[in-house]
Amino acid sequence: MKALRPPSPSRTRRAPVRRPTVARRAAPPLLLCLALLCPTLRAMELTLLDEGGVKATLSAEAPVLARETPLLATLRVETPAAEAPALPDLRDRLRGFSLVEDFPEGRQTAAGRALATWRLRLTPAPEGPWRILPMALTLRDRQTGATRQLATRAADFPPPAPLPHADGAPEVDTAPLWTPPTWRAIGLWALAAALAAGAGVALLPLLRRLRRTLHERTLSPEERARLELARLLAEGLPAQGRLKRFYYALTGVVRRYFERAHALRATRQTTEEFLAGLAQTPGVPQASKDALTAFLQAADRVKYAGLEATPAQAEASAQAAEALIEADAAARRQAG
Repeated sequence: MKALRPPSPSRTRRAPVRRPTVARRAAPPLLLCLALLCPTLRAMELTLLDEGGVKATLSAEAPVLARETPLLATLRVETPAAEAPALPDLRDRLRGFSLVEDFPEGRQTAAGRALATWRLRLTPAPEGPWRILPMALTLRDRQTGATRQLATRAADFPPPAPLPHADGAPEVDTAPLWTPPTWRAIGLWALAAALAAGAGVALLPLLRRLRRTLHERTLSPEERARLELARLLAEGLPAQGRLKRFYYALTGVVRRYFERAHALRATRQTTEEFLAGLAQTPGVPQASKDALTAFLQAADRVKYAGLEATPAQAEASAQAAEALIEADAAARRQAG
């Protein structure tokens, strides 16, 4: 058999040594500093008795009292090992508290000393003071049965935080909460805005036309005829070769003027019917009747008889229509 050789030092793997990090090294001192600088983080502890080799302390788990909030407390009585403590009825010894329950947790003995522990569940009252009154602690010798009593001192709990001042203002903010709209609502609003903008653009020409019509209704017959004639000339129909359309529009301007100025029915009648009605209408000067008859008959030859007119003739006809309207308007002003 071959003897087993111990592994060489170079091949032996050493377990990695974990060194404490900066955070682990600093944690205990940091916690100690917090405990010393922030006493409210430590549990409350009250000394009830410390004489004759007996020490009684009461500690609470909460750092401060809270009104009507259950409080867990621990009562510890340290005595010589030969003596056993007994508590009186704690319900008569509490002020500002109600005792919910109390039960012993046992007795421990070490180095000639004994520690008896009781657990208490207390409920602080809304109003103070919160204190433990003096009480008689009975100690019984476990060998001889002899008893003795020691009086504890009164102990006051630190008061809880003061209640907020009641100024009559509402405790709940009644202002309405703003809820951000959903993407669906935003999309619907954007669609509605786009439709409204499109409708506005589509209705804008109609609104302009309506405004223009209402404005023209306030004008006199000759002012309205001048406006219509200027609008017709601005279209430039003769220059475009649309002479027949120009003459239709031009005779329409003249007919509408006489309809408004002399209360005639001119737009739905033929030229012969219109001239026949004009001849029977009183108040129209004979010169206006003759000039209007000649103007309409000349225009009908272009509209219906196929007479070819030139742009120059169309311009002359427009000037004749304007002169006819101005002459009749002047005659009406003189007669009126």
